[in-house]
Amino acid sequence: MAPVLKNKKRTYAIRVSRSKRHTITSEHLSGKFHMPMAAASKSLAVSKSTLKLRCRELGILVWPYRKLSSLEKLIDIVVELAHPGFQFVVFKIKQEIEAIKMNPSLKIKDEIDCLRRAMYDLNYKKRRDGSRVAD
Repeated sequence: MAPVLKNKKRTYAIRVSRSKRHTITSEHLSGKFHMPMAAASKSLAVSKSTLKLRCRELGILVWPYRKLSSLEKLIDIVVELAHPGFQFVVFKIKQEIEAIKMNPSLKIKDEIDCLRRAMYDLNYKKRRDGSRVAD
């Protein structure tokens, strides 16, 4: 955490130097994709704005946390259905997660996105009717 300097009129934090921002590599970031951006910035000891700036410099336009958590939830739903043919689907989703960790700018493949939307619709209908399939 940045040291805080006190002035008569205001309190302010010392800004993170450019050298600290440039020490954050894509390997550091890929280990933090499973957490929200605020938590990742806290664990890297930089501000959220600094993290966003460094992500843009590295070519990461959107923080992939929501995309990855959506795919993890999809795996949970597919496993909960426990159909024997879905092991291949779980394998494909895990491959997609690894690909997104390598390149966060990738879009989710169409067949996985179609399954994700179908499960979301099913979950929505169940929730609307009073019971839930999965969280």
